[in-house]
Amino acid sequence: MSIFNSFLSLVEYIYILFLYVFHYSSIKLANDDNLNTHPVFVLGHPRTGTTLLHSLLALDTERFAICDTFMVGFPHCFLSFEALGKYLFAGILSDTRPMDNMKLHFDLPQEDELGTNLLSGLMVSPYTSLVFMKDEKEYRKYQCFKEGEVDDKELKNWVQSFQKLIWKIRVRDIRTLNKRKGGNVNQMKTPRQLVLKSPCHTGRVKLLLKLYPDAKFVFIHRNPYEVFLSGAHLASTTYGWMFLQSPSDHDLQNYILRQGEILHNEYFECRKYPKILNEGNCAEISFEDLTGDPLKSMHEIYKKLGFDSFDPQVQSSYPMNLQRECIELNGYQRNKFKNVILDDELVATIQNRWKKQFEVLGYSKTFPPNHLQ
Repeated sequence: MSIFNSFLSLVEYIYILFLYVFHYSSIKLANDDNLNTHPVFVLGHPRTGTTLLHSLLALDTERFAICDTFMVGFPHCFLSFEALGKYLFAGILSDTRPMDNMKLHFDLPQEDELGTNLLSGLMVSPYTSLVFMKDEKEYRKYQCFKEGEVDDKELKNWVQSFQKLIWKIRVRDIRTLNKRKGGNVNQMKTPRQLVLKSPCHTGRVKLLLKLYPDAKFVFIHRNPYEVFLSGAHLASTTYGWMFLQSPSDHDLQNYILRQGEILHNEYFECRKYPKILNEGNCAEISFEDLTGDPLKSMHEIYKKLGFDSFDPQVQSSYPMNLQRECIELNGYQRNKFKNVILDDELVATIQNRWKKQFEVLGYSKTFPPNHLQ
């Protein structure tokens, strides 16, 4: 397998050289640091609805480009291998995700951290801890990349891998748009803005703003009890396929709780300073509001971030695409946790360790929550 990957990486390198020689306009546009194309990042702890929010934003295809499932599976070679790869591996994915029955295929938006992790050699991402759970503590520092917790070499590895992935997505987007329009790439001003989602980005706001000063953020939150229950369900249905080391139930519970502490504490700290997060660059939404009225919720997010896709004069296809998706979502069956019982000790642990989430986000500590009763 490593020989196959090395061969594909070599082909990709040759293909990029080809682009530099014969399609330099694409390369030049991808290298252009245009503030209007700085990414939008979906933030939130795993199981808070980040995938749903990401997928709804990605429907705005006139505004946004995405990092899709194929790209993160083959980050070393998707520019040259995409068409052949999708043909060779057609049918390899199940139609839905194992943890929540949401749709799954190569063209759907996916977590960019998966691709960054592969490009970095599995060295500087918290996702590697899902393979080596016994060493999970060693990878916690990569949730936020706080100064003093990681060395310069580790930070450089992640930043270079992340920006390499972003650059390749931008190159692909420029090439795709040019083919779609049938025109000359020299007539294009910029690639589309990227909308990206990886829950670990919730703890990296400061770093992301250093890389992309005009980035925007959408933070989604959910009742902490429901997040824990859904996280435990994710662990039991999905994580086991990744483990090379078998953790105990206590290890998994602690992993979920500690991840919540790290990500939310860092986000709440950034929230205190308007120079970092403010009404101009960050919108917040609850999972309950998003699922209760997705059309209204997306309209509010766009208004806060200054996006004009809902303006009739713009004549964007997004409102119609969103309405169709909302109709389809009406038939979606969410995971139900009504019959799940948490013992008093675990409830008290969640209340204590996730105290800030309950208080800052305004959730009651009563268990079970009313909508689960």
